[in-house]
Amino acid sequence: MGSIRTETDQVFLTLVESGNIRYTVQPVGAPTAAVSDGAAAAWAWSAYVQIVAAAVVPDPCWLTGVYLTTPVVEAFLSDVAIASGALAAEVDLAIVHAGEELFAVVEGKSLYLPLPYPVKIIGSPRLATRIRKSSAASAAGWSLKVGIAAAIGT
Repeated sequence: MGSIRTETDQVFLTLVESGNIRYTVQPVGAPTAAVSDGAAAAWAWSAYVQIVAAAVVPDPCWLTGVYLTTPVVEAFLSDVAIASGALAAEVDLAIVHAGEELFAVVEGKSLYLPLPYPVKIIGSPRLATRIRKSSAASAAGWSLKVGIAAAIGT
């Protein structure tokens, strides 16, 4: 972690001098299927599923939010965690609540969940996700992408 001066400079660059920021989504191409493993009880965390391998996201970058698409199998309430780190060593960076239980399981529905403050990611780590949901054991889940901001302050 840097000094207060360094952190203040980064906040200034992010909020005021932001002309060079580049927004992207990961993964490139098809979204990641974040689904329950079918054995988890209601509100139990599923296993982590990789969003992108290490060395894919820019170093540094900022996690800005989560894009969710049509729920798979059934409608449900859920918490979605976005984590970084190697397999079996993931650390949650953000957990957001997807409260769209009334979504019909129909093509074309989507939801963007922005973070109130972006989370800085250093070192281009592997990113992964897991969910917990209100419904009992099933293969229900979301297809998702994460929003990334890069080139902040350059």
